[in-house]
Amino acid sequence: MSQTTTREYILIAAITAIEKYGVQHVTTRRIAEEAGVNNAALHYYYGTKENLVEQALAMILQRMLDDSAVIFSEHAGYPERLGALFQYLCDVLIKYPNLVRAHLSGPLMEKDPGSPFLNMLDTWFERSCADFENTLSDEVHANLRMAFQAAVSALLVAGLLPPKSGVNATVDLHDDADRAALTGILVDMVVSQLG
Repeated sequence: MSQTTTREYILIAAITAIEKYGVQHVTTRRIAEEAGVNNAALHYYYGTKENLVEQALAMILQRMLDDSAVIFSEHAGYPERLGALFQYLCDVLIKYPNLVRAHLSGPLMEKDPGSPFLNMLDTWFERSCADFENTLSDEVHANLRMAFQAAVSALLVAGLLPPKSGVNATVDLHDDADRAALTGILVDMVVSQLG
């Protein structure tokens, strides 16, 4: 393998290991096993586990931003953009819950207001309403931002809390009807702020 290929392969292995074990339980040994290399290779290419994890999470965020750019370019109306974005976030939560948890650990545990995940949320908000954001009053803009944040928060809670049998308050994002109903409600909530 060339250096570039090995480096990328280790990065992908780190992403896989974070999803398998969770960021708090991922070790260089587990990443090395996943990549089929020794620990020395990890340290050669990335220096520290923290640097490797940081770069792996940055790669995932970039993919999410790239995917969202496609979503925004394919959907003309604001409700359609939001619906597609919220469906995409549901898919990410279902497929990669531990990667999402890893992205949330900075803002939640360390109270990092400049975390890459929060920056991505800002980018999503700005891109989703780029067509009309400049025409909104400050009050409507603030209300729209709060509704957007509430909608994303609702999706994160629904996707990250474990379902509990017998509890009627949980939403199962694996269930197509539940997911469609929830995203529809959230889109309506956000769009209603436009008046």
